[in-house]
Amino acid sequence: MIPPIPPAILRALCAVLIFIASASRGFGEPPTKDAKDETKLPVLTVPVRVHLVQSKATPAMHTTMTEADVRRVFGKVNMVWSQAGIRFDIESIVRTEAAVLSPELEAKEEFTRVNARIPKASLGTAMLNVCYVKEVKPNGFFHAGLIVVKDTASLRPVEGGIDEPLPRVTSHEIGHALSLPHRQDRTNLMASGTTGFSLNDAEVKAAREIAAKFQKPASAGAAQADSTK
Repeated sequence: MIPPIPPAILRALCAVLIFIASASRGFGEPPTKDAKDETKLPVLTVPVRVHLVQSKATPAMHTTMTEADVRRVFGKVNMVWSQAGIRFDIESIVRTEAAVLSPELEAKEEFTRVNARIPKASLGTAMLNVCYVKEVKPNGFFHAGLIVVKDTASLRPVEGGIDEPLPRVTSHEIGHALSLPHRQDRTNLMASGTTGFSLNDAEVKAAREIAAKFQKPASAGAAQADSTK
């Protein structure tokens, strides 16, 4: 008769198997369940204007990110959000000069100060606006319609998490822009400060409802052409 395996060895074997399953999925890839679900969802496209905020007067506002960095980050953002059938298309990448604030605005809370430094004339309409700065607390925020992410973001790693902070923080703040609240399941995209990026069915549904509002209606000409086929 084969002798029983000690519980400590069984636990170790289970841990190894979980690690292998997680590693085989790879960093930045949606979980298997979500990957299957995404094939059933029509893709919703959301336009994004990316602002590389510049400021000689306020170093905390001056990002050193490049256009290549932005395109790499959004490649991974789209990988994260593919589980919800949502894609973010970059409408433009602009270098936005931060405004100098009045003493009254300088005395406000950080969210208000940072938002006030982004000139409203530079913002795109009918799209998301994502602003990269050098330093802000916490890693980023969504406030008054504006997504702000610091290029020095850091996260606590979790199993199966994404391989760098910026795409995950950007994806997380986009989640807030698409109506999602925090949910402290550490492998979930809406958990605070971790590398996890999973979404549940309710979050996918809620995010898609907001993303659908960014879809351009078919033109009357196109509809007429279709009707003649």
